[in-house]
Amino acid sequence: MVDVSDVLGTWTLVKWTTLKNGEADGYPMGEDAHGQIIYSAEGRMAASLMRQDFSDNPSTTNPTPDVCLAYGGTFRIEGDEVIHDVIFATLPHWIGHPLKRTMNWKDGDLCLNTAPETSKSGNTYEHELRWRKLQSSQAG
Repeated sequence: MVDVSDVLGTWTLVKWTTLKNGEADGYPMGEDAHGQIIYSAEGRMAASLMRQDFSDNPSTTNPTPDVCLAYGGTFRIEGDEVIHDVIFATLPHWIGHPLKRTMNWKDGDLCLNTAPETSKSGNTYEHELRWRKLQSSQAG
């Protein structure tokens, strides 16, 4: 079981992978996407993700979820899941809804997986976001 103290701090995105039927199937914001997620001792969280080429993208005047994504609110841990209770988001349909992520660890990195969803074609999709904790000497 994961303790809240295991996730507190600032994490930087290592990789965001889409899984199709359990196998890697691409990168929603490119292989070199940037991101940060922060979990505070007060129970607050905030996450931001963006494409590496965000500033070169003509749609940045009206960003879409495949260019930049941000949300925040509160969080809690239940078993091996972290639940983000969304208060604000660039995706309005997320606001007021919990986002559940299964947590596991790979070489000290925190991996957050979305729940699998089955498409009309019968394929199962999920996302794995791998995060690396920043040390205080890396902050700034």
